[in-house]
Amino acid sequence: MSRRYYKLLYLIWLLPAYLLFLSIHQAVVYYSAIQTYRDGESYTAKVIDFEIKKIAAQTNGFVELEFTTADSIVHKRKLSLSIDIASSLTDYKIIPIRYKPGNFEDIVMIPTYHQHRSVILSNLAMAFLGFLITLPIGWGAQRYAQKKLGGSGPDYYVIERIDDEPTD
Repeated sequence: MSRRYYKLLYLIWLLPAYLLFLSIHQAVVYYSAIQTYRDGESYTAKVIDFEIKKIAAQTNGFVELEFTTADSIVHKRKLSLSIDIASSLTDYKIIPIRYKPGNFEDIVMIPTYHQHRSVILSNLAMAFLGFLITLPIGWGAQRYAQKKLGGSGPDYYVIERIDDEPTD
């Protein structure tokens, strides 16, 4: 194999970097949802559209909500939902929500809050576990590539005396 192909092994570091990014993103979503639930304003949202999609290997749904804030601004939001959360909302025509504008997760539906929080925690745990698993894989691939490319030099130093020999 050519030396330039061994350099491509360094790209393995993109995988743990991406999984670390996902972990941080899910942590931000988790704390934002908690903050919205705790500090957000309570409203009732009318369900405009609701659908559960059942495709062969993928099942999810969405709900489109409309609500009016205290300053008489009408908001319409379409929220993508997992199948567990979507199926628990099938009987609702009006959903109580918490809304905190400007927050990362600005709408939290009160009936599904605990399910939503557990899904976020599950996603966070899987992404972080994937990060921990791919970290030693990246380290091993880097060591293998360095070995095949000649490394950064010998692992030991040879000290040689170069001054004049003593005269008698």
